[in-house]
Amino acid sequence: MPHPDFTNIKTGWEPRLSAKLSQLPPLVVGLIAVIAGAIGVTSFSPFHFWPGYFISIAVFGLLIFTSTSSKAAFWRGNAVGLGFFGAGVSWVYVSIAEYGQVGSIIAGAITFGFVALLCAFWGFSAWLSWALIQRFPLLPASLLVTLSLLGGELARSSLFTGFPWLLPGYAIENTWLFELLPIGGIWLTSACVILTSCVTASVLLKAKNQLALIVTLIICWGGAAFLNYSPVSWVQQTGTLKTTLIQGNVKQDEKWLTQTAAQSLAYYQQTTIEHLDSELIVWPETAITYTYPQIKPYFAAFSKELEDSNTTLITGIPDVSADKQNYYNAIWATGNGFGLYYKRRLVPFGEYIPFAEYIGPILDVFGMPMSSFKSGDENQPVLQVGEWGIAPFICYEIVYAEQVRRMVRDSDFLITISNDGWFGTSFGPWQHLQIAQFRAKEAGRYVIRATNTGITAFINEKGEVVAQAPQFERTTLTAEAKAFTGNTPYVQWGYWPTLLLLGICLVFTYLNGLILNRKTDNQ
Repeated sequence: MPHPDFTNIKTGWEPRLSAKLSQLPPLVVGLIAVIAGAIGVTSFSPFHFWPGYFISIAVFGLLIFTSTSSKAAFWRGNAVGLGFFGAGVSWVYVSIAEYGQVGSIIAGAITFGFVALLCAFWGFSAWLSWALIQRFPLLPASLLVTLSLLGGELARSSLFTGFPWLLPGYAIENTWLFELLPIGGIWLTSACVILTSCVTASVLLKAKNQLALIVTLIICWGGAAFLNYSPVSWVQQTGTLKTTLIQGNVKQDEKWLTQTAAQSLAYYQQTTIEHLDSELIVWPETAITYTYPQIKPYFAAFSKELEDSNTTLITGIPDVSADKQNYYNAIWATGNGFGLYYKRRLVPFGEYIPFAEYIGPILDVFGMPMSSFKSGDENQPVLQVGEWGIAPFICYEIVYAEQVRRMVRDSDFLITISNDGWFGTSFGPWQHLQIAQFRAKEAGRYVIRATNTGITAFINEKGEVVAQAPQFERTTLTAEAKAFTGNTPYVQWGYWPTLLLLGICLVFTYLNGLILNRKTDNQ
């Protein structure tokens, strides 16, 4: 593949700056890439420095534009990813080291392997970007990098059950772009973030054929600003539901012990009885560590008391099949409501082992505890709480925007239960809460979030946290959750607004590229 000629007037690259960047020693380039990637994490919760991620992707684009080969672009993309994911998902080490029953060396190796896998998506996106820039000289490199990285993030979110954590669109919570979520969801905001960053990098290099992209970004940012100051109501409120969330704060390493299980259950039941004036009471993920067949007979009288008080209890609970061969991570509604939902998106190595017949024996040697949950059916009904429908999501499932979108139409509220005790005092729980805020904004629904150690919260339909309990305390949180009906454009159309935006960019930049190329040939 030929070396890209950045001094060619057809590409429009500013020769001095591009030459300086392309001639830097590999070690220096790698260090810049890692630092730039790490800066991106500051855009996400709990830091909320939104320009950080834009800096990361702008540097990502600059390093690709100035690469001398697809191989160089691949390693540069990996380096930026190493800084970003190494800092951004460092909480994975906490889970493995503290609760995985392995030493720090093995925990570090597993964490590094996981980060390396995530980096590969960015590395491949960088490789593909460089190749496309050579193949399609009439299209702006900034758009090609945007398409490649957005595709890489989509692949990261889908393959092997996916890991859609720290997507680009989550960086914009404190910007106007947040208002685009009800229109195109996380993928529209992600496209805007990447395109803004890459166009900025291209402008620094004085690249040509950016006008259509700049106009597109002005429309997106300007439209988001208009929605921010003149909000449009996509959904309508239909009622309220007095709700109490119980945060048990049970230590993770004691949670499944027999004596702890009985004590925890007694606490949850007693606290529930003290809040029977609430219409809904929510316990966290696997608050009950006995299985559903074990607890249902024991709960008969308790469920009747709840029903007589017009109170519904929703709790996390494990379930087991009649032959005791299959276990499920479930959420159960009882009292003045009903429903049993099985978790569909399981956490790899946490709730199930991918390729267990090959990897399982290796983990047994290392002393890693095996997990063997089964996933629930794709089409499951929402839970009923009196007259209201509540779409349930267990822990990690709230990060899957499309799964949430498909269940919104049948629901008046969204509920997510979790046990973020696995992540200790890291910023993992804060990132998890932020993701739930984005789901609320996309769907136009209240999100009721109950956790074991925090962060327990109520999130309104605008994506704002309206009530929040302190972390690592045994406490309750009561608020009026509002019911909504109606569908946002994102719930109605899904990916289409994003695809339309990118399609328009492709058409107009290609036509503009033809015009610029003809002018150059005539000179």
